[in-house]
Amino acid sequence: MSIVKRTHPLELPEILTRVAHYLPVWVQLPNKYTGQLETEFKPAAILSCMRVSKLWYQIMLPLLWHTYSGPHFARAPIKIVHRFSPHFRVFRSYLGHEGPFQCTGLVELNMSQHGRTSHGNGVDLETQCSLVASNRDLRKLYWHGPSDLVPMDVNSLTGLRKVDDMMLLCWEGRDGLLAKVLQAVSGTVTRLGIYSIHGVAEGDLMADAGNGAKEPLVLPHVVKLSYRINHDQSKGLEELVRCCPNLKKLYIIPEYNFDMKRLSKNIQECCHKMEALTVKYADLDDKDVVALLWGCRVGPGLVRLNLTLQRISNAVTDAILVHSRTLQSVKLDIRVRGTLDVKNMLRILVECRYAWRIDIRGCGTGSLETLLSTLKSQPWGCKDLEIFGLRLMLPSPSLTQNRGDSRNEEPSEETKEKKAREEEARLEAKASRLFGMGWKVGKQRNYFYDGLGKKQVVDEVVSILGLVEGLKRVKAVRWNDIRYEPLAILN
Repeated sequence: MSIVKRTHPLELPEILTRVAHYLPVWVQLPNKYTGQLETEFKPAAILSCMRVSKLWYQIMLPLLWHTYSGPHFARAPIKIVHRFSPHFRVFRSYLGHEGPFQCTGLVELNMSQHGRTSHGNGVDLETQCSLVASNRDLRKLYWHGPSDLVPMDVNSLTGLRKVDDMMLLCWEGRDGLLAKVLQAVSGTVTRLGIYSIHGVAEGDLMADAGNGAKEPLVLPHVVKLSYRINHDQSKGLEELVRCCPNLKKLYIIPEYNFDMKRLSKNIQECCHKMEALTVKYADLDDKDVVALLWGCRVGPGLVRLNLTLQRISNAVTDAILVHSRTLQSVKLDIRVRGTLDVKNMLRILVECRYAWRIDIRGCGTGSLETLLSTLKSQPWGCKDLEIFGLRLMLPSPSLTQNRGDSRNEEPSEETKEKKAREEEARLEAKASRLFGMGWKVGKQRNYFYDGLGKKQVVDEVVSILGLVEGLKRVKAVRWNDIRYEPLAILN
C-alpha cells in the first residue's frame, strides 16, 4: 500500500506568496509633530516569517526587497543593497547608497536631486542614466536632473517602452532634446510633468516625420499635463498644450513674463476635452484669469477649478460662472489683500448648482458680520454640497476681547490652574453645544490646527455652521483650517 505524502498549503509557493502579500512591510504612521501620515519601513513580521524555512525565505525575499527607499535603507551595508538590488521593483532614492545597482525589472523609478551631504553621496548622474537605460519597462518615472544647464540624457529616455507617468525636472532641453524624448514616449505616456526645463525655443516642439521633414509633435494619450511656464527660459513651452489634443487636466505654474493670452488661445484651439484646471503659486490678475477661463469654454465645461488669484472681482466671477453648469469642485485662493467681495462669493454658491465642494481662501479685510449676513441673504443653489471651506482670517471681536494683556508678569501656579480649569470648562461647553447641534470637531491634519480649533469661539463656529443648515449631504465644514463634521458621519 502506497503512502501519499500530503503537502501543507503553506508549502505551496502559490499559496505562500498570496499569504505573504498580506504581511505589512511598509505602513502608514502619523508624524508625531505634524500628524500627517508618512510611509515607514516596518519589516518585522515578514522577517520573522522568513526564518521559518528555506522555502519561506526564498518566497518572501523578493517581497522584502520589492521597494528600495534611500533614507529608510541608509543603515544597510552597501554590499547587501547591491546584492539584493535585482529584486527591486520600486526605486526611490532621495539620498542613499551610491551605485551601481543591478535592478532591471523596475516599474517605478524616483530620483530626486542628488548631491554630497552628511547623509551620503547619493546616486551620481552616470548611475541615474544607467538605471533608466536598464529598465525599459518602467511605468512611472520621476527624474530630477542635476542642473537646468545639463542636457537631457536622450539615449536612455528614448528607450522607454511602457512609461505611463513621467515627470522631468531641472534639465536643459534645447535643440530639440525635449521634443525627441516626448516623441519617443508619445505612444504610452498619459500623465506628463515638465518643470524647469530650459532652452526650449519657439518651434522646438516638432517631431521627426522622416526624410529630414518635421511635423508638429502630438501626444495623443496625455490626459493630465503639469508644467511650469517660464517664458524667459523656455519660450516654446507655452505651445506644449497644443501637443495634447485629448488633454483633460491641466496644472500650471505661470511665472516670469508668461503670455496667458497665447496659452489661452492654444487651449481654445487644441484642447476640447478640458475638465480640470489648476493654477498655483501665481497671483493672476483679472485679465489673465478671464482669458484662461474663456479659453477652456470650448470643451464640455470645467468640472474642477483650483485658482490662485489676486481678487474675486465681477469679471473673474463672470468667467468662473461660464462653467457653472458643469463645475463640481471650486477652490479659490485670494492672495492680494483688500476688501473681500463677499457678494461674488455668494454668486458662486448660488449659481454653481452641481458643486459638491466649494473652498475659498483669502487674506483680505472685512467683518464676520458682513460675511454672514451676505451669505445668508439668498438661498444657495448647490444643494448637494458635501465640503464647504472658508479661510478668511477675519478679525474676531469675541476672540480679541478674550486675549488679555500679554505684557503681564508670569502668572502664579494657582492662576495657571484656575485658567486651565476655565479653559477645560469652556471646551466642554463648546463640545456640548456643538453636539446638541449635531456637529463635532473633526480630525485635524496636525497638532497645530488642533490648537487653532481650541481658540475658535463657539458662537462664531455656530454661525458658520448655520450657513449650511438645510444642506443634507454636507460631510465637512472647514472654518479657518479647522474641520467640523456632522455626528452622523463620524465613526
